[in-house]
Amino acid sequence: MSLYHYTDLEAVYSILKNNKLWLTDIRYLNDSQELHDGIAFLIEGMKTPSPDVFANFEYYEKAREYIIDSLTGLKTYGVSEDPLFLFSLSSEADCLSQWRAYGAYAIEFDKEILTSEVSKLLDCLYLDPQKNEKARLHARDAITAISNDMAKNNGCLGVDALEAVISLSYDAATFKHSGFSEEKESRIVLPSNNSEYPSNVKYRPRGDVLIPYIEVPITLDCIKSITVGPVQNQAMSYASMSEFVHSIERIWQVDSGNIEYELTVKKSVIPFRA
Repeated sequence: MSLYHYTDLEAVYSILKNNKLWLTDIRYLNDSQELHDGIAFLIEGMKTPSPDVFANFEYYEKAREYIIDSLTGLKTYGVSEDPLFLFSLSSEADCLSQWRAYGAYAIEFDKEILTSEVSKLLDCLYLDPQKNEKARLHARDAITAISNDMAKNNGCLGVDALEAVISLSYDAATFKHSGFSEEKESRIVLPSNNSEYPSNVKYRPRGDVLIPYIEVPITLDCIKSITVGPVQNQAMSYASMSEFVHSIERIWQVDSGNIEYELTVKKSVIPFRA
């Protein structure tokens, strides 16, 4: 199965040249409601979690309050010890709404290979019943884990509690408003302190804001093709991209020893000119 990342020319060049993905701090994405929808569902799930007899009821309410405070803080700007970073993909190939929203190029990834190279590749949920059910179940699991962790640590928070909150933050990052359902999005989601990728937060300017991001290494084996979108000079863009991709392909064949590796270039067939 393939997943597609719609983006601009600069990002395509960087990914192919450096073999790294840039995961953006979720608080600084273009959608101003990122996290808000997911957090609202999770907090609601905290009000009526599925019961669990294994929770420690001495610390039950304290655990629930801690989770709600953590989720509320996740969506605010400011200094954060554990910001959440993500990279968006779609299962839709050559999609007009994606071209209009995100850029003139699409990188096709092999989902199986990409999943083996990154820690968390998650599918987004759009339907409210699905989000409600998952929120209630995960609220139950988080309260159980944190209440037991507090009991074990004399009311203090340990590793289990922190991991439970991070797990909920993944949910918040993948609960999206139903209005975005046509994007059919999957996301690579990581905290900056993920043990596999030591904290390496960098910044890039966008208008008047410095956007935090982290770099995650990949191999070119997970990239199958580049599609040139419906741009004004598509023929010229296609020609130059084909030459560049051919040189990248040859270098990777030598460096990786995978002489059968093939990276193709395609044109969008949508009769729309940006």
